[in-house]
Order: sequence, then C-alpha cells, then structure tokens
Amino acid sequence: MVTPLDTSALLGFYQSRAGLTSGGASLSASLTKKVAPTAPWNGATSAAEASAAVKSALQGRKFVNENSAKLDLPGASADYRKMFALYSGLSTLMGVAEQSGAKLISDADRAKINKAFERGVAEINDYVAGLDLEKSRIIQGTASTSAKTKLGVPRNKTEYVTPPLVSGSSANEVPAFVGDVQFTIAVKRSGAIVNVPINLADMGGQTRSLVNVINYMNQELQAAGVDARVSSQRTAGGPKTTKINGKDVTIGTNPDQFSLKFNVPTGEVLNFSAPATAGAVYVAQDTGNPDPDGKASTKDSTAASQLLKFQTDTTSVPAPLQKPGEANWVDGRLFAQTMGPEVKTVRDTKIAADGSVYMLADVTNKTAGQEIKGDQDVALLKYDAAGKLIFTRTLGASDEASGLGLALSADGKIAVAGSVKGDLGGAVEGPLNSTGSFEGQADSFVTVYDADGQELWTQRRGARAADEASEVAFGADGTVYVQGRTSSGMPGAPGAGGSDTYLQAFKADAQGKIQSLFTSTIGTTGADKPAGMVVDGTNIVVASMEDGRGVLRRYDLSGGAPVLTATRDLGDLQGGTITGLALDGGNIVVAGSTGNPGLNGLSVTRAHAGGSDAFAARMSANLSGGGQVAYYGGAGDDRATSLAVSGGQVWIGGAAGTDLPGAPTALGVKDGFLAKLDIAGGSIDWSRRFTGKDGRAAPTSIAVDTSGASVLDRIGLPKGEMDLTDSPRLTAQSSLRTGDTFTLKVGSRTQTITIDAAETLDTLAVKIRRASGFQAKVTISTSEGMRSLRVEPTTDRNIIEFGAGKADRDALAMLGIPEGVVRKTRIVDGKTLPADGKAMLYGLGLEDGLNLTGDMDRNHALAVVGKAMGVVRQVYKDLVAASQPQSAIAAKAASGPVPAYLNNQIANYQAALSRLGG
Repeated sequence: MVTPLDTSALLGFYQSRAGLTSGGASLSASLTKKVAPTAPWNGATSAAEASAAVKSALQGRKFVNENSAKLDLPGASADYRKMFALYSGLSTLMGVAEQSGAKLISDADRAKINKAFERGVAEINDYVAGLDLEKSRIIQGTASTSAKTKLGVPRNKTEYVTPPLVSGSSANEVPAFVGDVQFTIAVKRSGAIVNVPINLADMGGQTRSLVNVINYMNQELQAAGVDARVSSQRTAGGPKTTKINGKDVTIGTNPDQFSLKFNVPTGEVLNFSAPATAGAVYVAQDTGNPDPDGKASTKDSTAASQLLKFQTDTTSVPAPLQKPGEANWVDGRLFAQTMGPEVKTVRDTKIAADGSVYMLADVTNKTAGQEIKGDQDVALLKYDAAGKLIFTRTLGASDEASGLGLALSADGKIAVAGSVKGDLGGAVEGPLNSTGSFEGQADSFVTVYDADGQELWTQRRGARAADEASEVAFGADGTVYVQGRTSSGMPGAPGAGGSDTYLQAFKADAQGKIQSLFTSTIGTTGADKPAGMVVDGTNIVVASMEDGRGVLRRYDLSGGAPVLTATRDLGDLQGGTITGLALDGGNIVVAGSTGNPGLNGLSVTRAHAGGSDAFAARMSANLSGGGQVAYYGGAGDDRATSLAVSGGQVWIGGAAGTDLPGAPTALGVKDGFLAKLDIAGGSIDWSRRFTGKDGRAAPTSIAVDTSGASVLDRIGLPKGEMDLTDSPRLTAQSSLRTGDTFTLKVGSRTQTITIDAAETLDTLAVKIRRASGFQAKVTISTSEGMRSLRVEPTTDRNIIEFGAGKADRDALAMLGIPEGVVRKTRIVDGKTLPADGKAMLYGLGLEDGLNLTGDMDRNHALAVVGKAMGVVRQVYKDLVAASQPQSAIAAKAASGPVPAYLNNQIANYQAALSRLGG
C-alpha cells in the first residue's frame, strides 16, 4: 500500500537541512534568553558528520544513540536529549534511503542498504515504544480522533448500466436497436418467474431512440406486474483534442453519450435470453509496447491486457457493429475491454454454464480496489457475457504468486493453481515445501472457491526446490487433480532428475477435511515440462514436453493411485511445444506449435506451410494408433498459444509470423490470430487476424461458448443472470487471509484480533467492541455504494491503540487502518489538546514494513520518514513554546522562505511517485 508523498512533511525536512525551520531552530537562536538547547537540524551537524552516520549504520551500528545527542543548555530536560537522539536516528534512516536511489549501485549493495534500512526502522520503532517523556507522549503510528477502514465492502447493487449506445441526444436513433431486436427478461420474484418478452417490432413506426425504447420496455415491465424499470444514463462529453506538434490541443467538446440503466429493486433478479444465438469466442491478450524507447530505466511501457469477444457466425444473428472511434476493430469483434496496468498478464480463461467468463491473471498492484500484500499476486476475475466485471478475488500471498491453471466444476466451483513464494495464510502446508536453505523458492498451490468466489480451501504442497502447479481439473466426484513441475522429489514421489512433471489429487473426506490422495512423478532425467491435462471418467490423460518431444500418457485412476495404461510419443516438435489439451467426446485434441511437418502416427489433413506452424491434432482418448493433424500458418513462424474445444468445434489462438491463410498482410508489428479448424477435413472454417495497441497483440488464452452471442451483445446486456450481488466476506473483498491478525490495546489490556474465513465488517465490528472491553464505539456506514467501518473512543479517558499483526500475517494494512492510537481531543485557546488531560500525544506515522525494494517503495519510505522527522520538530517547537510564551512571535520573525531548488526537489519526489503509482 502506497502513502501519497506528504510534500509539507518533506518541506520541513529540507528546511531543517537548510537551517530554515518553521520556528524551533530560528527561535533558539533569536531569543534573548536561551530556553532550549539548539536542535540538531539547526546546522550543528555537518554534511560530513551526517555521511559518517549513514556509513556507520550501513556497517551495522545503532541508529539511535542518546549518548551522542549534544545539549548546549545545562539543566535542560532529558526530553530534549531523547528527541535529538530520535531525530538523529530518523535523519540517518533518511540518508540510508537516499543511498539506495544512487545511480550505478549494484543489486548486492542495494540489498545491503535495504537490510540496514529495515533494521533501522525496527530499531527506531522499538526505541519509541519504550520512550518515557516528561512533557510529551510519542507513539510509532498515527494519532487521530477515529480510525476508518479504507477497505470498502460493496453493498448489493440495484443498477446495471450498459456501455454508451448513442451520442448527442437520447432522442436520436440508436444503431443497436435497428433490425430484428427481440429478447426475453425473466424476472424472478417471490419464488416465481415472470417472463417479459421484448420485441422492438411492437413499437411500430416509432423512431427507435433511447427514449422511445425505454418507454416501450417500461410499459411491458409494468404490464407484467414487476417493479424493475429502465432509464437512461448520460455521460458528459469531455474535451475534444487533437495532436499539434506532438502536443494535445483542445478543439472543442465531444458530444454527450447515453446508456441504458436497469433499476432492479431488492427482491427481484433479472435473467436475459434471446431466441436467436450464435457462437462466441473470448480472447485474452497482451497488447502494447513494453519498452517503446528501448530503455528499461524510463519505465514507459504501454503494455496492457485485454478481454475480446468475437461473434463467429451471422446466420441467425446480425454482424456486430463497429463503435465510433473503436481502435483495431475487425469484423466479428463484439467488444474489447482493456484492463488496468496492474494486470501483468492473463493466464487462462474459462466459460461457466451460465455464460459468465472467468479469467486467471497475475497482478502487480492494487486491482479492483483491492491492495495486494507482495510484489505480485494471483487474481481471479469474473465477467458477465457483456464484458462487465462481476468480482475480483486476490489470493493474498505475502511475497509473490503466479496463477497458471484454472478449472470450473459442474456444480459451479472454481479451482486455481500456480506457484507461491512467502507466506500464504490459511493454506494447509505440505510436509516439505521450500524451507530452510530452500526458503524463497516457489511452492505449488491449489485453491478452490465456491460459486460466489468465496474460498473453500487452499493446499500448499511442494518440494524442497522450486516447483509449480500448472494445470488443474475437476473429476466428476469432486476430486481435484493437479499437474505441475518440480525441480526435486515431491512428498512420497522421488524425482527422475532434472525437472519432472508431477500429478496430485485432493478430495474431501466424510468430515469435509481435504485429503491428498496421491502424488506421482513422471519424466526423464532431462528437463521435462507439463503441457496439459484432462479427466476422462476414471482416467486421466496428461501431456508433457520431454527433451523436445511431445508425449501423451493415459492413467487409470479406478484403483486410487494412477496406473499407466498407454503412452503416445508425437515426436520431435523441433523447437515447438504443446500448448493445450482437451477432451472431445471419445477423442483427445492436442494443440501447439512445431516445425515438424509429420508428427508421429497422424495423417496430415492440412499441410505444414513452413517455419514453425500452429497445429491441432485429434486422436482416440485411449491413445491408440491413428488420428489426424491439421497445420495452420504461413511461411514465417506462427505459434499457437491456446486451445478451446466445445461442441465438437476446435479453436486455436496465437501469434502470427508473416503471412496467414486468408490474411497475408500484417496489420501491426505483432499480430494475433484466432481460427476454427476442421481437423478431419483439413479446412479453416473461420479465422481472424488482428492487432492491438501500438500494433501489438499476443493472445494468451481463449474460451468458446457455442451459443454465447446474440442481439443482447449489441445492446450491452449479459446472457443469463444480471448479477448484482457480491460476497460480504473480507477475505473475498481483499487480500486478507484467514488467520491474519492485528492488535487492539485499551489501557494495559492488549487483545489480538484474528480474521476468520467468513469474516465480514459486521462480525469484525463485534470483535473490536469486545476486544476493547466495550470502550470503543464501532459504526458501519455506506458511501457511494461501499460499506466501511469506523472506530472511536467512547469516553475522553479512553485511548485505543491499533497494532500491526506479525510479519506476513498483518490484517491492519489490508483493512486500511493505520497503526497508532485513536483518542478524543478538545480545543483550548484555539489549540487541539488530548481530552484525557495528559501530556500532548504525537504520532510519528512510522509504519512497520517500510522497505527500499523498488522506486515506489523508496519514495514511499522517504515520504514516511520525512513526515516522522517533521513530527519530532513539532514536539521540540511545542516544548520551547511551553517554556517561552513569546516564542511564537520570535518563530514567525525568524522563519524564512524556502529556496526554489528545495521546492523543486520535493516536486521531483512527488512526480516520481505519481509516475510509479499510476
């Protein structure tokens, strides 16, 4: 989580370095009678001394040393010595942070600096925790009158807004309403279903404008006796710009845009269907240029992930319309949804029975309002058939995680598999995993969610060395099968050497406890790689790459442990690979890329065209002889990156080389393709070549819905249920994991609060009230559709202190509650004072977990440490003011303007953080 750079705090920091303090430093020099020792930020510390302090800290010496604090006023309060020691420690910490940003520094030295910085933060926080002052109180965290969660939990929605359908005026004819437009809205209410047919032909000769269609639809809904209604939503047109000499110049205002808005009351659920449907294919792809200027240091990437939807035939459904200004559109494309920059890539895509779309992605920053704990996490994204995001679920890994495999069960469960480094709270740990000397290497994990995206269980089962789970599938009885790769032996299954493929199975026992059924390794002494897995009744078929050869194996699972019954070697793929495996009735379809024009035992129905071509092959699921293969490509190197099979249709997606069948001309620098192959006949039944932002498109996964397109797509409405609900669980709405903790202290009583699997804001509020001994007032409010929790003391005497949980298991940061205290205040002579009548309370805001691992982290650390230094200066200023009532006048007279170069340095920090944080 990134704190915005506090420019006022850094301003004070630079003022101190330049001898321009806002009162305290100049004050001590200007008073006729010295009432306080000279502060260390008043220029007494030379640049050489500051540099020596940083060097000493990097060599392992202490950051805080009261004995080194210099007081030039005999008899001064011991508070000053402690304040000066604390300030010097913070100043040294700031110097260490600045060192990590130096150019030409090695990774090893940067790691050493970061380690010293983290040690310094811990040391200073420990010092503050034990600090006993006569006239002040200082805490590590913040001091505020209330604590509010930044984590918002959405309440159930009552509105659904389509994409814009018309510009200029809602009275204009809407292109999407032209032609045969009819569908049914099934309204579920009070356990009954009311079907409301919508057929725009019933409007007669009226102009099919948004206003007229809305009136017609509302008449039909009212006549059916339901409460749902339709209205319009206006989006104001923004500035219209053009490029002149490389600069954006405003030349007017774009027209307003209008959308349909469905207003659905509580107690009603809408479901949409159309009488005529067509096939649809969803494509996840990477677009944009990851490094436009060829310099990694500039961080100018335009890369982004997209979700595309194609309609694949127009026999019963009119062809899709290109929207005004829609870039890189090709015939058949229904929409292209661009995801945020935090989505690094999409690994897998699946279609649920209700037509919704699940995507598995790796994310590197806050996504859909959810903070992540580490550098990279796994996100499960659910979209409806119209491309609207329904929910996002993050895994919650403390360090790094990658999602590699995705599967859906017949009863709506979702399984996700991949690799994880660092802590994964709530997961059942295997007997080995990467611990000890192997700590920091990746382990395999598999997580299963219910249909609402609520986590049911997670297993982390790995070897000592690095391993990952790359494929996952459900059996008919609910067994979860996992295929992966390991660099050493798995528990109960020794490796063959090099990297091996492994198989695992998990199933709940009679008590609901998840059991590991078996673990088995497959492979040669070389580098093997899993490449696909399908469940066929009580059998399982797996694909792997072994020494460059594509190999399929079939196992009988009826006896519990897998028994090998058949093997089929497709031959040397000549630099290619297998990218997909699917079941098609009693057959297996395998897809990939190869330079080999004659794969073993397969008759060629469409010839290899040259270079590396994509291929799709069909053979018996028992891996007996025979089968057919069709190649797809041109003279260049073409790669299949994904396979989808549905209703006997075989689809492949991938990256184009040069020419393609029916599309010889490149559209961009790197194009993608989507093709439907008739393997038996050797024909291409449908294909599209397309590109993306900056002329680059790289499909990563595809999914097919043979009845997924209809007139609903033109209007921006989903097939199936209009899903307006979401889980209230905190573990579903954030990266919080079961077992994450934080502490709550009131008086001398400290309680640990632990997040449960089904935790909600309401249950958390109860826990906080109880942990505080009912000294905390906890309320839940709703703003802009998001619920949040607020904590306040019940009386003037109470001080509530929030503390972070243990490393990697802290719940406080994910809740968005800062470490520190919550207390009441009162105003006396225009000054804010603690309501408990005791000494002034100051919060440093020096949070746990600060580090310098990246530019964003470093700028964040600079902001936090600079702010903490400003707090210490304020403590000094207040101490002086208490000793000399006229000090405020002297301070005002002594203060000076901040030089422009210091303001520029602050602005540079702010600009850097803005660029890095988006």
